[in-house]
Amino acid sequence: MARISYDEQTAAAFKAVREVPRDGLWEWREAVRRHLRPSQGMTLVDIGAGTGQFAAAFSDWFDLSVLAVEPSAAMRDQIPRTPAIQVLEGDASALPLPDTSADAAWLSLVLHHIPDLGVAAHEIRRVLRPGAPVLIRQGFPGRLDKVELVRWFPETARAVDTYPSVKDTCKAFAAAGFGQDALEQVRETWPISLADFLGQVDTFRHADTTMRSLTEDEFLRGKERLRRAVRDSEDSANPEPRGNWLDLLVLR
Repeated sequence: MARISYDEQTAAAFKAVREVPRDGLWEWREAVRRHLRPSQGMTLVDIGAGTGQFAAAFSDWFDLSVLAVEPSAAMRDQIPRTPAIQVLEGDASALPLPDTSADAAWLSLVLHHIPDLGVAAHEIRRVLRPGAPVLIRQGFPGRLDKVELVRWFPETARAVDTYPSVKDTCKAFAAAGFGQDALEQVRETWPISLADFLGQVDTFRHADTTMRSLTEDEFLRGKERLRRAVRDSEDSANPEPRGNWLDLLVLR
């Protein structure tokens, strides 16, 4: 399923630097609330749950039961174990769930790891109840102008160009009976400074699919852009806050 091997080292790096702090996800919380319309007793399947940051967030924010499905054992080991979160081995094309057993599906930065999106769409259709939404958090080709990483490492867009587009995704899900309900960009923020990010960027490279696609020269040029930005921010009385925008695609 994955474009990179999520072994123990990668899973630990992902947990350390890829998870967005909960305080930086409040706009995602409100966007998901609008489209999910959560209510007590709902069950959400988190497909490609990774280290479980959204599984934990959804159970805390909305009092949902979350089925966290993740193919990597090392990533599953990082998912919090709580009464509200059930951790399962599986992937988007083979969900270990009964028919019509979930009220919503969540896929965060997962589409590019799915080898056959059409098969996955039909499998998701199988496990969802009628009318249940699919909420997809993703960086889509051609829609990266507000992605922070592309600002410092523009060559990462080259990898994203190989990912499913909005059109590709909607077409695959339409064949399984889903229609596009919404598409919007949602901001997330980090409390750490650019200088802190510069200190993390080597670890970040190990844990990010697009960063792994860079040549050494491309990576070093990006680090130099970051260094210059850090110097500029130190000279500014009001440094620019760190933020990132990704798409939320909703299908029903």
